Amino acid sequence: MYLGLLDEGRRLPAAYWLESAPGTRRVEVELGPGTCRFVFESARRDDNTVFVGLEIQDRMVRRALASPGLPDNACVRQADAGWVVEHLLAEDSIDAFHLYFPDPWWKKKHHKRRLVTPAVAVALARTLRPGGAVYLVTDVTPLFAEIAERLGSAGLVEAAWQRDPDCPGQSSYERKYRAQGRKLYERRFEKVEPLRATASHGDQAQAMAFAGD
Repeated sequence: MYLGLLDEGRRLPAAYWLESAPGTRRVEVELGPGTCRFVFESARRDDNTVFVGLEIQDRMVRRALASPGLPDNACVRQADAGWVVEHLLAEDSIDAFHLYFPDPWWKKKHHKRRLVTPAVAVALARTLRPGGAVYLVTDVTPLFAEIAERLGSAGLVEAAWQRDPDCPGQSSYERKYRAQGRKLYERRFEKVEPLRATASHGDQAQAMAFAGD
């Protein structure tokens, strides 16, 4: 499937991802999935849901798509995940976003590269369906505080949540951190009701394309 060039300001149809896997009813998106292990393992365990991975690194996408036996309800795209969420996804179209160990970009001058900017936080809230949530796991205290504040300001409600420690979709780093007993921040941020319209952040981005299956 080929996403195609989109005109400036045009968003994907709400059913875009569901149409890629007929028979599915839900859409979950992992932002920055790396090797896409979570995407593939989740898709194998839940054939009612399309699991989408948006990964910016082309080499990681090529490696993921070269894996044998990919499930039909898994979609991996090489793209800037924040850009896609902010400019392409339709309102109330996603059941869950997954954000596991996002890059903290430690240097202050690089903080602008962090995935969850204020504008992306607003877009996550806008594109979630009511009752949907952003699931976050990180071991970086200041990054957790920053993301939690931005998602809260966007209208999402923070709630206690713990990822299944035996989830087969964990990365090798996550398994190692859990084995070490490292402190992890695990939260869900839920869209409890339709949010009020939010002003746009910045100008519309230029049209883009990214290829799929």
